[in-house]
Amino acid sequence: MIGEKMEPDVAKSMVKGNADALNSAFHLSYNMILNLMRVDGISPEFMLQNCFYQFQNSTSIPRLEAELEDLETAKAAIVIRDEPAVNRYCDMREQLKQFQADVHSIVMHPKYSLPFMQNGRLVYVKTETKDFGWGAVVNFHKRALPSQRAGPRPAQPDWNGPEAAKYYIVDVLIKCATGTTVDSTEDEATVADSVEPCPAGERGEALVVPVVLASVERLSSIRLHLPKDLKRTENRRSVCVQVNEVQRRFPDGIPDLDPVDNMNIKNDEFKGLLKRIGMLEEKVNNHPLAADKELPELLVRHQNKAELADKVKDVRQQLQTASAVVQMDELKGRKRVLRRLGYTTAADIIEVKGRVACEISSGDELLLTELMFNGVFNDLTVDQTVALLSCFVFQERSSGEKSKPKEELAGPLRIMQEAARRIARVSVESKLEVDEEDYVQSFNSDLMDVVFAWCQGAKFSQICKMTTVFEGSIIRAFRRLEELLRQMSAASKSIGNTELENKFADGIVKIKRDIIFAASLYL
Repeated sequence: MIGEKMEPDVAKSMVKGNADALNSAFHLSYNMILNLMRVDGISPEFMLQNCFYQFQNSTSIPRLEAELEDLETAKAAIVIRDEPAVNRYCDMREQLKQFQADVHSIVMHPKYSLPFMQNGRLVYVKTETKDFGWGAVVNFHKRALPSQRAGPRPAQPDWNGPEAAKYYIVDVLIKCATGTTVDSTEDEATVADSVEPCPAGERGEALVVPVVLASVERLSSIRLHLPKDLKRTENRRSVCVQVNEVQRRFPDGIPDLDPVDNMNIKNDEFKGLLKRIGMLEEKVNNHPLAADKELPELLVRHQNKAELADKVKDVRQQLQTASAVVQMDELKGRKRVLRRLGYTTAADIIEVKGRVACEISSGDELLLTELMFNGVFNDLTVDQTVALLSCFVFQERSSGEKSKPKEELAGPLRIMQEAARRIARVSVESKLEVDEEDYVQSFNSDLMDVVFAWCQGAKFSQICKMTTVFEGSIIRAFRRLEELLRQMSAASKSIGNTELENKFADGIVKIKRDIIFAASLYL
């Protein structure tokens, strides 16, 4: 290997570097489950409990136990005076916050808020992470969606649904940090994330920033007269001066639009929500802790303890998952599939179909067994049979347009796909995560015509011209196909079906020839 110049660091990493992690790729298969059921003194459950995959999953238990102990110690160390009363007070505050969020989502619904987004309206802008304060509305419009650009057309949003506030953009003139600019090429819904609010006491930059309607926290009853040309810096700064003057004149806070009287939201449920907020605000204000001088400190302690409680709950869940046998739920689901399709009995005794599936490991054992017991292969010629089996061993996707198989192959392909859909539906009913379309499409028919032509005596150069698949991939598919044919022949022999056994054996004879099965290209 050392035939070229090598950097010292590279050589050192090769000789003394850390080895790659050895991670188990263990996964369940129906063939494995059925074969384990046939062995006395062992079971699929025993295999799961003692496999390397389970061992690796269990190695995290000591670390999680130590982490859990540290978290519980830290949680117990936080002492809160009159903790039950503080918990009740914080619960009321959280409930009030949720009610206020519900009111905000209704008030900011386009149906009610857009009529009041007139030029000059003062609005309070606050995103999840940034507080921009008061600004003046310049304009509003629907958000530009990906469907209006290049690419596939996604589903159109519900412009009047509960999430409608996410699909409208409001252009607001607000004060931003010095040196900030608005990138016109950026997605309008994310511009506010890249713009920083102006810190208190600084002059800042007056900019027109597009924000999502849902980010408008409050709607003021006050409107300003805006200059016509807002591209000029002086005009934008004059608007910010007006906003500051309004805030100075209203030291107790700029008045909001009344949602019932001004915005005409007459919904009975909304009125009931406002009533509950009023009652809850009164309870919070009259609570003994509301006048407590230590309230801020108590709230901080409560928050810290609540965060630790959430972490404890999360680590306990991780510990429970690590302690449990991994893939056990999947094993139970696969066993249900085997029982419903008649491969095993309720007592996990292997049936005739199960014995056949035990012999097949190079393709989907369930689907192949179903095709065999449904008599699909009985009505096919040897060439058709081999071509159909190619769907189980070829998994690559050929480039270019997908061609339809010949007429004599299209019928067997449809029958196979229908059987696959039935298995997928049974799997879903058995609580396995299986996508029916993905499962059906996993059986690739791109080489059916190629295999059919090869069985009829075509040359290797001829079949290479029939597809865009690489020659090496074709050879690999044929070699896997030979192995599958051997297994199908053995499966037929296990149930005494001599006719099918001979058909699969004839298929091996037909494909095993020429350069594809040459021991070496140099012989």
